[in-house]
This record gives sequence, structure tokens and C-alpha cells, in this order.
Amino acid sequence: KKTKSITISADSLHYLSDLFTAAAVIGALLLSKYFGWLYVDPLFALAIAAYILFSAWQIAGSAFDQIMDREFPDNERDRIREVVMGHSEVLDMHDLRTRSSGAHSFIQLHLELDGKMTLIRAHEISDEVQARLETAFPDAEVLIHEDPEGLEDPPVFR
Repeated sequence: KKTKSITISADSLHYLSDLFTAAAVIGALLLSKYFGWLYVDPLFALAIAAYILFSAWQIAGSAFDQIMDREFPDNERDRIREVVMGHSEVLDMHDLRTRSSGAHSFIQLHLELDGKMTLIRAHEISDEVQARLETAFPDAEVLIHEDPEGLEDPPVFR
């Protein structure tokens, strides 16, 4: 969980299934010998199989999300918007893109700022917003682009 590594999760599942299997074998032998409960062995086997299938399904889902570069959940995207719009000089934001790779996250967005401010001030605001986002999302790499307010389509240069 700490590293958010799918490989480590799968390896953990392997070790836990080995542990559960060994414990189930010992438990089934003891229960069969001392209590005559012969049905516990297949019940333990079914329980372990269900655990493995459930865990494998969760790991596969996480792997699929990473492969497909799935966006952050809506609540985290809303939190990003709150952090960004919490800066008094940010007029709006757009083109928010988020994704995760293992324990590392990526946040990209465009800030809309007053078009009359200096480039230096726009850069300072961007740095301030970036620092706030990195505090709120410590494992994230943040990339911000500054746009003047109201710029619908950026000019095309040839």
C-alpha cells in the first residue's frame, strides 16, 4: 500500500495465499483427526480460492487503471480545483489532466490570469499555486501553463 506498486501487491497476494493454504492444511488435518470434520478441507479450499480471486480482481483493476492512464477520482479533481481557485489572483483554470503511475501522480493544468500582469508576476503566481498543489498532493509532479484570461484558442504560429 505504501509504494502503490502493483508488482508488490501481486507478490503479497502470493505470499498470503501460501500462508493461508499452509494454515488451512494444518487446520483441516487437525479438525479431521480430532473431530472427524472431513468437510472442512474443501470449505477451506473454497475460502482460499475466493480470497485469491477477489484479490486478483482488485489487482487487475488497479493495473488496468494505470495502463489506461485513468484520471484522478472526481473528489480529488475537485480538491485540485479548490486549491488552484483558492489563490486570489487566479481567475480560472482549464485543461486539467491527471494520472498516476505507481506511487507517483501527475497534475497538469492551465491557469487563467489577468492578461495585463507582467510575465514575472504570472510566473510567481504559477509557482505559488504549484507549491500549494504539491503540499496538498505530496507525491505529485505538477506542471502549470499560464494563459491570459479569455484566450479561447491560442494563436497558431507557422
